[in-house]
Amino acid sequence: MSDIDFKIRSRDIDTLLAQIESYNPAAELDIVKRAYEFADTAHSGQTRLSGEPYIIHPLEVAINLTQLHMDETSICAALLHDVVEDTGATLDFIADKFSPDVAMLVDGVTKISAMKNKSRTIAQAETLRKMLIATIKDLRVIIIKLADKQHNMRTIMFQREDKQRRIAQETLDIYAPIARRLGISRIGSELEDLSFRVLYRDEYDDIKNRLAQREEQRTAYIDGIRYTLYKRLTEMELKPEITGRAKNYFSIFRKMKMQDKTFDEIYDIQGIRIIADEVKDCYAVLGVIHTLWAPIEGRFKDYIAVPKSNMYQSLHTTVIGPEGHPLEVQIRTREMHETAQMGIAAHWLYKENKTAKNESYKDLAILNDINKLFDEANTSVQFMKDLKMNLYDDEIFVFTPQGKIVKLARESTTIDFAFAIHSEVGMKAAGAKVNGKIVPLRTKLNSGDIIEILTSKTGHPAAAWLKFVKSSGARYKIRSWLRKNNQITDEEEKTERKPQQKETPRAEVIIPKEEQIKLSKISENKRSMVSIEGTANVLIKLSQCCQPIPGDDVVGFITRGRGITIHKRSCPSLKRMEKEKERFVNILWESSPQNMYPIKLAVEASDRVNLLKDVAEEISLSKTNIIKVDANLRNKDHAVLKFILEVSGNKHLGEIIARLKKVKNVTNVYKLNEKVVIK
Repeated sequence: MSDIDFKIRSRDIDTLLAQIESYNPAAELDIVKRAYEFADTAHSGQTRLSGEPYIIHPLEVAINLTQLHMDETSICAALLHDVVEDTGATLDFIADKFSPDVAMLVDGVTKISAMKNKSRTIAQAETLRKMLIATIKDLRVIIIKLADKQHNMRTIMFQREDKQRRIAQETLDIYAPIARRLGISRIGSELEDLSFRVLYRDEYDDIKNRLAQREEQRTAYIDGIRYTLYKRLTEMELKPEITGRAKNYFSIFRKMKMQDKTFDEIYDIQGIRIIADEVKDCYAVLGVIHTLWAPIEGRFKDYIAVPKSNMYQSLHTTVIGPEGHPLEVQIRTREMHETAQMGIAAHWLYKENKTAKNESYKDLAILNDINKLFDEANTSVQFMKDLKMNLYDDEIFVFTPQGKIVKLARESTTIDFAFAIHSEVGMKAAGAKVNGKIVPLRTKLNSGDIIEILTSKTGHPAAAWLKFVKSSGARYKIRSWLRKNNQITDEEEKTERKPQQKETPRAEVIIPKEEQIKLSKISENKRSMVSIEGTANVLIKLSQCCQPIPGDDVVGFITRGRGITIHKRSCPSLKRMEKEKERFVNILWESSPQNMYPIKLAVEASDRVNLLKDVAEEISLSKTNIIKVDANLRNKDHAVLKFILEVSGNKHLGEIIARLKKVKNVTNVYKLNEKVVIK
């Protein structure tokens, strides 16, 4: 369990140099000494809110970097990271006195000047955007910034309360997730807990006190498990390191909130971490654990065979441990453990070869995503919003029919998968199969799914895809195509960028004056208003019995307590309502091509190879979205394909039907609720 009660310590340059030598005896310490001396002189006379000399802050940031075994260039930049912003030093001077790389890193973490005429939100967004652009060129920029944020959060108690909350929220929204996405859990978990303590102090104290009260009981429980495991593994001549693995406070709080559980209902607060000598030993240990305690179905993950995008590797399993409590177990090698703690920093090559350029980190998903977000966002504020959403993406692992593993963000759809395979596959996607079954393109994927994308030579992206696509890369490519082909307007782009809310379709209701009072009472519950001209823009419900769409002759029926239900005038259901004619109101559809309405459509045909593919392809070319597909054979060769589609109205539906009637072997096309052939 992380104990973040931080006491300010007075450490000096000797502490820093000793730390560097502990992991890099060949380090060039002279340049580090010179950087410290220059920073100490530049910040002379400056103090922090705590009353300490200002030099303590850059020194502590540099010491934080030694915990990640960073190179001398990074440490020099950490010592100098505030001199340009807070003193008279220039970047040119730093480049000349130290090195261009040091100056570049210092520039990357320096706030943008000349932002006085802009709001704090815009200034912060511009500064963060500048820093992340620099990060794409050199990952050390963000690592230095995380170490800087780490020390600032440790000493946040000296800030005003309102500023504490603002900084803590930004840290929880941006910097802790970035640390997690880079695999630097050592910093990520601390930033989470430090922010948690500021923002939710009562909940933080409650969790901390509850854990302290049960410490002895929990330690005894884990010790018993360790003894049982050690005894069994020793018999197999395996001697891994076995330790207790504790969740940080914020992880416990987040799990309680997400799963709507009390503290007493969280049983996996502490688990076991096993560090083995070799990869083969990891799997041997896993086998032993599963013979000792029953594994919980669906709770095993092999991140050794399939590493996370931040290079994290480990075996995860959850078993029913002693006394019937769930027990989380992580199994990894020593090298994997270092990567889990330090993330990308564990693979930094500068410390071994000063002339080498480590390009492997540029494949990190977070950096690719940030690069795409820059291209996509119109403003820095929009970039911040998109970044926050992007940072919280968890991962799933899916497969191509050939067995290739594809990593996607959680809640990704088949369209995200298509673009992840190749841009052209995404551009030409007309349908998809998940685990051998035809599904709509908006279908969300789960780990382990096998996906096949059906393409069409004449296929192309649809604006509707922007409503459900998850990845920034896919969204950027879809929007670029739509812009190029004039299929999305600036106003539609703004609407698409807003969070999507599920809302009942709207209609404009023409209401007789005598009905206004009655409807007003109903509308009040729906937070709707009735205009004095006798019209109202209210939330309404489209009946499922006849599925009316724009162009249909419709009528509204005022229900008791449920607002207005819209029916086609030919709907058989209206016959039982005829005795209450006073509750009928006239309806006028809004003329908005942006509104889409679900309808059920049936296609009958003589069965043949590729029938479903060809039908789905024609529907896709009609600029509509398939919500659901059901395909069956009647008799020997009579196929019935049932679709739920989104259409803008009767005209749009007519275009779809006209296309489908031309498909080879198709004999009938009709709306299911009408049960008549549409000629």
